[in-house]
Amino acid sequence: MNIDGKYELLYAHEQAFSYKVAQKVIKKPEVSVWMILLPVLFVHHLHKVNQYKEGVRSFAEHLLSAKKKALDKAYEQALTGKSIDYGMDSYFPAEALRGQDKDLAERQLQVIKAMEEHYLALMEASGESLEELVHHAYERPEQYRRFINRLEEKEQALNQYLLQKVHTSEESQLVVRKIEQQCAELRAQEMGVFFK
Repeated sequence: MNIDGKYELLYAHEQAFSYKVAQKVIKKPEVSVWMILLPVLFVHHLHKVNQYKEGVRSFAEHLLSAKKKALDKAYEQALTGKSIDYGMDSYFPAEALRGQDKDLAERQLQVIKAMEEHYLALMEASGESLEELVHHAYERPEQYRRFINRLEEKEQALNQYLLQKVHTSEESQLVVRKIEQQCAELRAQEMGVFFK
């Protein structure tokens, strides 16, 4: 598979991963028996379902944004065949950085760079499927597990900072913990698929 094909494969995988996390984190409106008896409630329910769908889409796109930055940079490196050390301004526009906490941006950058290394390893591996790429990039499950541990460590440092400095509410704490839990569960499932 060529580099463009690998990019598309990895992007599609990360899109699906982000949507799965979003669907588990955002609460879906429940159907009630009353909707059969009072049709006006069904109309309200449809409105709530549409809001849920839009919320899942928006949430998934937000989760995907850092991965896309990492994937794009890995793609550039794979195309040129050179290791490129991108600066902070390559990931975050200068205007955004002016208004953003530099410590927060640095933590976000650490997560992005960990993913970028992973994507580059997959793009440099041979294979026609994600499973084959992972097998060639990480020959043993322990190697892949080390990457996951390092990524989760960087994500937890970012999340901890966000919860202490930006999103301090109890609701934010619950959402972040749920995201971490869902990501860990999905990654464990993937590891089972990649290393049967």
